[in-house]
Amino acid sequence: MVLLVIAIDRDNDLGRKTGIRSPVIGREANVKAALELGLADPEESDTNTMLSAIRTYDQLLEGGEDVEIVTICGDVRVGTKSDMKIANTLDQVIAKTKSTKAILVSDGAEDRELEPIIRSRLRIDSTRMVVVQQSRPIEDTLYTIVHKMEDPKVQRQFILPIALIVFVWGLAGILGLSEIASGLIWVILSGYFLVKVAGWEDEFRNFYNELLTTGERVSLYSYVWLIAILLFVVGVAQGVEQMDLAKDLGVAAMVLAFLSWNGVLPYLLSAIVSVELSRTVDGYVRDGVFNINIIRFVFTVASLGAITAGMIDIMSDIVVRTGLSGSEEPDYTQGVWYIAIGLLVGFVGRIVFEIINERLEENSSDDEFISEE
Repeated sequence: MVLLVIAIDRDNDLGRKTGIRSPVIGREANVKAALELGLADPEESDTNTMLSAIRTYDQLLEGGEDVEIVTICGDVRVGTKSDMKIANTLDQVIAKTKSTKAILVSDGAEDRELEPIIRSRLRIDSTRMVVVQQSRPIEDTLYTIVHKMEDPKVQRQFILPIALIVFVWGLAGILGLSEIASGLIWVILSGYFLVKVAGWEDEFRNFYNELLTTGERVSLYSYVWLIAILLFVVGVAQGVEQMDLAKDLGVAAMVLAFLSWNGVLPYLLSAIVSVELSRTVDGYVRDGVFNINIIRFVFTVASLGAITAGMIDIMSDIVVRTGLSGSEEPDYTQGVWYIAIGLLVGFVGRIVFEIINERLEENSSDDEFISEE
């Protein structure tokens, strides 16, 4: 059984730089090809791959193995075409050498992707990675990055926000709003992460499917999503207006102005509450069951919204007044009032929820007692 030592050149550097066609079979042919490639491009890592394959061939030959060596090249357009070319070439080599097992020699993570193709035809006894020591981490890292960027999931999670940043920056420059571009980028980025964390991507997709692809009654929840989107858009516009007013105070002041009670915050809270209220109404219409937790939810959102508004107001006072003059004392009165109101709303909401919940439980107990009689 012939053991085949295979040197892989997936992107056909050998063919492009020396004109030598694949496959290159035999020790002398590979030595000549490696020398020509090294002279054509002394920095080419595939030269090291071929020399390593030759060394492996010599060691096996000295050990008494029935061995043959071959260099197989793909195509500069790495992918399906390149891999099919390598597979066809390998079939020709196997038919010529009558090989049944192989040792695979490659120069990086990219070439290692061909291992399943070779394994489907030959038994692989060993694999060897040969890369110039300085370039190996760089090559593998770059390949991993490029490979991951082709994953749709990675594109949505990482490339999309980068694209949004570049788009907003360019659009702001075209519209002459470069003064607020930095703050606007942070706003867009935070909005993107908000959608990701809140899981609203599926909601947008479900709304589209329900509205356009079904003939059944469209739920109130789907329509309210449109209202919520409109509220959010109006809130963003209001926030951008506040950012423009604060553009002379720095990026931090602009972001705080956008998020403040005079900016996007009340619209965002209204959108969230309206969506959850519509979900509760749909549940009651469909199942006849009222979700009492909506009461606690509304009070909690209102409470957290007021507390957030207070914290933003306090931070704005610190950034704007202390940061600009350094001598003017910040006025925390309005922010403290917001926080106090938020705590009060949360406390009242808890009491209201407990009262209503107790009454519902009592009514449920009475209904069960009547039914038993």
